[in-house]
Amino acid sequence: MSTIDTAPPAASSAQGRAHDPVTLEVIRMRLDAIVDEMAIAMMRSSGSPVIAEAGDFNTALFDADGRIYAYSNYVQFHIGSASVALRGLLDAVPIDEMEPGDAFISNDSHTAGSTHPPDVSVITPIFHDGRVVGFAQSQAHLLDIGGMNPGGFAPSAVDCFAEALRMPPGVKCYEHGEPVESVRRMIVNNVRLPVLFWNDVRSLVASNNTGARRLLATIEEFGADTFTQYAELAIEAARQVVAERIGLLPDGVYEATEWQEGDGKVDELLPIHCRMTIDGEHLHFDFSASSPQVAGFVNCSYGALVGSVATGMNPALAWDLPFNQGVLGPIEITAAKASIVNPDVPAPASNGHLTVGGRVTRLVTLLLNRVVERSADAELRGRAQGIWADSWTGGISAGTRTDTGEYFVLFNMDGGLMGAGAQASGDGLDGSGMTTQISNMVPDVEMNELMYPVLYLWKRVDAATGGPGAQRGGLGVDYAWTLRNCDEVLHTVFCPCAQVPAGGYGGAYPGGGGEQSILREVDVDGVIARGEAAHADRLAPASTELLELVEQGLTIRAGDVFRQRIAGGGGYGDPLLRDPAAVAADVRDGYVSAAAAEAAYGVALSGDGSVDTDATTRLRHAARARRLGHEPATAVTVAGYGELRREAGDDGPLGVRADGGGWACRVCDGSLGDDWAAGALTRESVAAERLDELGIRVRPRAEVRLHEHLCPSCGSALDVRVTVAG
Repeated sequence: MSTIDTAPPAASSAQGRAHDPVTLEVIRMRLDAIVDEMAIAMMRSSGSPVIAEAGDFNTALFDADGRIYAYSNYVQFHIGSASVALRGLLDAVPIDEMEPGDAFISNDSHTAGSTHPPDVSVITPIFHDGRVVGFAQSQAHLLDIGGMNPGGFAPSAVDCFAEALRMPPGVKCYEHGEPVESVRRMIVNNVRLPVLFWNDVRSLVASNNTGARRLLATIEEFGADTFTQYAELAIEAARQVVAERIGLLPDGVYEATEWQEGDGKVDELLPIHCRMTIDGEHLHFDFSASSPQVAGFVNCSYGALVGSVATGMNPALAWDLPFNQGVLGPIEITAAKASIVNPDVPAPASNGHLTVGGRVTRLVTLLLNRVVERSADAELRGRAQGIWADSWTGGISAGTRTDTGEYFVLFNMDGGLMGAGAQASGDGLDGSGMTTQISNMVPDVEMNELMYPVLYLWKRVDAATGGPGAQRGGLGVDYAWTLRNCDEVLHTVFCPCAQVPAGGYGGAYPGGGGEQSILREVDVDGVIARGEAAHADRLAPASTELLELVEQGLTIRAGDVFRQRIAGGGGYGDPLLRDPAAVAADVRDGYVSAAAAEAAYGVALSGDGSVDTDATTRLRHAARARRLGHEPATAVTVAGYGELRREAGDDGPLGVRADGGGWACRVCDGSLGDDWAAGALTRESVAAERLDELGIRVRPRAEVRLHEHLCPSCGSALDVRVTVAG
């Protein structure tokens, strides 16, 4: 059993001293500005589109004890891996053996906490007056890290030794400001893109050097004692805010399970279980009942677990705070050793962060939804949301260009364009990325076509993915490309969210799942020559292969088309309470099909696309009758979810309110008895079949079920949950 220590050391003498709030804010903002400048330095010196275009990295500053001073808002996954890497370095190399100009490289998921092996971390000690006063850390996804598969994702690996070159903490890559040549030669001899790889290592070092210079200038400006005092105060202030917000949540134990869709070798749903305990101002996440580690590449490293928990926690409890060690101060994370969320050597882990890690974030979001909705604090109640898709639909291609003879590896960042969960304030973001991707971007189509031998045929939102709700879940993206100046590529795919979709909140429905396919022998040039847009229904392929959730060793040839459809986010509130005008706009814009407007939202449109009000009233009444299996006893008078007002102590989902000693439907005021869940009418169905009725695509799996808890009086959806039978 491992308990991850996220709390800072005991309060120093800086806490409790009289202080100037202006100086505190200036130093706090200076630290944030430094990590942002480190990020700019990395992006401008890197030659990789994953760094320069997509921003798949992090930068951070730590104190000499390994506590986070500041962390850049790019990838929150790396919060945990950065901390574990630094603690591993401090264990491996005594601090008095470090010297100015040193830099240490690591990427091993097991010993350095890396989210996965391609996420390479470089740490630089910062010296002031001859002693270490802190560390600059940069981490980024590098395009190849050796191992059996180009790009570092290895579905068929049976252990971590086959996945990648493994660098533990303490490997010195720079000494006195110069590369350690023997280390450089050893590394580049084991990767497929040696020039690009080492240039990116240099960009990480440049980022750290920028951070070191700026931190030293800040210490000189304010004085070492003043700087230390106020940096301590900034950490303590963040800790105090998070602790106070936890204290506003009802004490208790809350449990839930998410499911990993196989491991690339065995087609099983693997449980990721969390027992969340709130005790005063302390929050404990216990993952001890999760699946044991598996033979496939989905095991989530210790560092990725911490980052995944922080990613799910921050929007609910720390949305307005600069991230430093204090944010994690009141949090405890426990995980069993040799489990899918804390694996031991030799478990493979090259895709654990984008699969199990994403599910951890979804699980934490779900559990916090269930407690923030019960808080007496209105602002915390408003933090509940639909679940984000939080799964990377990956496609990695490797081959040789015919025009230049250059070998390339394309890790397509478009795979991150999944939909976000809806919130009380609006629809979920379309093509948002994962919750962890705070400031990530996607390379322009033109940039990918410039750097790689591909031609995009389309890139658009996918109407079959946004979870129906009073606020619609964000849509995933549907795109396709074909090869240009390349005869064939070796292709690896993984699709973590196809069968168990992202759930909605407060009576909303889940989002759609992802899928990938290869359209064989397509006359793309003929379609273009005729002046037609190369849409899927015009391509006439010789055959279409719907790919499994994980495959490697695929061959895509010139004339084939690779298509990827990415999962969407869950909705917020009963879709029958959505503003009909918003549904009409969605149909007009291609975000919702006309059929789904009727089936999911109960909205009828006139020939000109405007809302037919009378027909809509009839459709919504009929939809409630279908849910109940009979005519509703009570007519619905609430026009939209905005009329629903949550109050402290409601202790239930969005559509339920306290009614004296019992519970009532907030939509029609119908009584639900002493236990709203027992008083509701529950309808169970196969998730894929029920969602297909609503225009949402999910890959069928019989044991994945949908439980709709309905008001027995009016048929309103009070709560809709994705479950797994057995």
